[in-house]
Amino acid sequence: MPASSSSLLQSGWSLLSRLATVSPKEPKLTIGLDVGTSSIKTVALGQRRLGPRPVLGQHVLELGSGSEVHLPQAIQRAVAALRVPTKAVSVSVSGQWVIMRVIEMPVMKPDELALALPIEAQRYVPFRIEEVIVDGTILGPADGNKIWVVLVACKRDLVERRVGWVRQAGLEPVVVDVDALAVANAVCAGADNGSSTATRAVINVGTQWTNLAVIKSGNPYLIRDIPWGIEKLSRRVAEQTGLEERAVIGHLKQSEAVPPAVQEAVAIMCESLTTELQLSFDFFENHFGPPPQQLLVTGGAGQSASFLEALKRHVSLPIVPWTPAAGLGGQFTVAYGLALRGGAA
Repeated sequence: MPASSSSLLQSGWSLLSRLATVSPKEPKLTIGLDVGTSSIKTVALGQRRLGPRPVLGQHVLELGSGSEVHLPQAIQRAVAALRVPTKAVSVSVSGQWVIMRVIEMPVMKPDELALALPIEAQRYVPFRIEEVIVDGTILGPADGNKIWVVLVACKRDLVERRVGWVRQAGLEPVVVDVDALAVANAVCAGADNGSSTATRAVINVGTQWTNLAVIKSGNPYLIRDIPWGIEKLSRRVAEQTGLEERAVIGHLKQSEAVPPAVQEAVAIMCESLTTELQLSFDFFENHFGPPPQQLLVTGGAGQSASFLEALKRHVSLPIVPWTPAAGLGGQFTVAYGLALRGGAA
């Protein structure tokens, strides 16, 4: 596990590392596997040369209803579509069974932190400590003789189920990460990262969940999953406008203006999300310093004109649609962040 913020990005954020085998050398080939509720996204990256690591392949496999029974086969197809010679993948978890906190702890060495985290986690985890996998890493100094630590706890059966799907697919999970941290990792590694001292927020809007990270000096000082996504938005907008949900989804995918009635309904339904964002930004400002200077938007809604316009009504920050790499859409952000980790088998 990395012992400082400088080593954090180099090692690829070894969270939930009890299931991870991270090579100290940059691998030649890595695969990120994002298993969502409506689709599976995969990204393969090659070795960095002069610039960013090249994208060797990308693939989206849509999932129908009841697909969980066949997820190993779906994962196998999604990875096989990349046509790359490795079975090693990095995978992630998210949602209500994942607890993420940035907490203050006394200054200690990494081996001491590993022993202290399970004890400290009992203050934040609403489960028996035997039921969860706990991990974390040091971000940097806090006030006095304290340090900021990212603490992550995940229900053990969730991790084991995800790892089981991957292994049943004939693949080897070398890293298990968290969606929100994979998103932050993608942003920090992006070619447009600019000044590492800038504080930025990023949201990855998925089908059922929105991952939020607030990044300060290249580290995520606030991370959370918000139970709000495209599924809830499209359903509520359909109820408000009388349109079929399929038609609403079509409007949400447009990168141009939509009918006024649809735009108004989208703006209303985004209020609950933006309220959660503002509460998070206020918390960040109270604990870690000045609030974010801009909000990056990625994921399935990252290029939606109506969604971006709705955010602008409620959020005072500059809104910036963001994708992780040239030629790679926002729906691949988690997979890209995962592919930055791991190693070839």
